[in-house]
Amino acid sequence: REQKIIKPVIEFIQAIPSVVLGFIGIFVLGNALRELSISPSLSWFPGFPMDERLNIFTAGCLLALMSIPTIFSLAEDAINNVPGVYSEASEALGASKLQTTFRVVVPAAFSGILAAILLGFGRVIGETMVVLLVAGNRIKIPDFSAGIGAFFQPAHTMTGIIAQELGEVPLGSVHYRALFVVGILLFTIVLGINALAHRFTRNMKH
Repeated sequence: REQKIIKPVIEFIQAIPSVVLGFIGIFVLGNALRELSISPSLSWFPGFPMDERLNIFTAGCLLALMSIPTIFSLAEDAINNVPGVYSEASEALGASKLQTTFRVVVPAAFSGILAAILLGFGRVIGETMVVLLVAGNRIKIPDFSAGIGAFFQPAHTMTGIIAQELGEVPLGSVHYRALFVVGILLFTIVLGINALAHRFTRNMKH
């Protein structure tokens, strides 16, 4: 019954265009977090009150939301691929359905679930539109001396830099080549994540 409710919600999230999520981040989530951060009762929290409503944390929340459909779908497949005899044997020994799920099925599907998380991360690491709209686009390394507060500072991302600057830089210039290096680095990171996820998937099959 829960699956009939959760799955359509997940599919709806997947169908939302990234530019729409970006607008939600600007006008809804960003403003809501900004208002929350100026609350006197939360003034003790690092980074509060937020100087900017568009920052790393706001972008991270939206990217996490975007990764949910990929993670959910692949994790569901991993759990469904666990042989039914595992559950039957566990229940035959007197375990409840909840105990069977968390002590038998989830550990058996752990490699697949971990692969799903990695692929979800790989899915959003190359996202451009949301971070371009919501991350703040400040070409400055966040002040990590602020600790957790660094996550509430604006930043620029690799995908955002490529999207914003590639069409404007002189062809063949050092700046042009630097953007290609950024692209190669991004590609290498995504390739590494996918290779690691593939390895976990193979481990589950064996």
